[in-house]
Amino acid sequence: MTRRRLAVAVLAGLLPWVVVTFDGGFYTMFAGGFLHLDPFSFTSMLEYLGRVPTVPARLTAWPTATLLYALGLAAAVLNHVSGFDARVPAGLLFLAGVDVGLLGVSLSGQQGILAVPVGAVWLWAAVWVGYGDELLPSRA
Repeated sequence: MTRRRLAVAVLAGLLPWVVVTFDGGFYTMFAGGFLHLDPFSFTSMLEYLGRVPTVPARLTAWPTATLLYALGLAAAVLNHVSGFDARVPAGLLFLAGVDVGLLGVSLSGQQGILAVPVGAVWLWAAVWVGYGDELLPSRA
């Protein structure tokens, strides 16, 4: 069971988190960066954060979600190797999903942009598939 928990947590971080569409194209945001297809390029979050003096308000949820995800993944590893309380990674992954949803809403608030926070679905699915049995009340 803990192997599946770890696998779904890793997968939720590898899949795209937000698909951002705008006039003339789209790009995808991942936990660690964003991918443009025309021209093909990947910009890591660290590279992006190093280029901007301050993170725009509409993007502040992105580093926060990535931090929550990283903490959730670390807790999932601890759960896998030592039986660490499964509610901790589940809660962190759930909160990362909330932040990804807020990121999508924030980006969609700009004129001509639609941002679909698919990562919220991946993260919440990881919580349900990996940790649902621990979160539901047990039947005695």
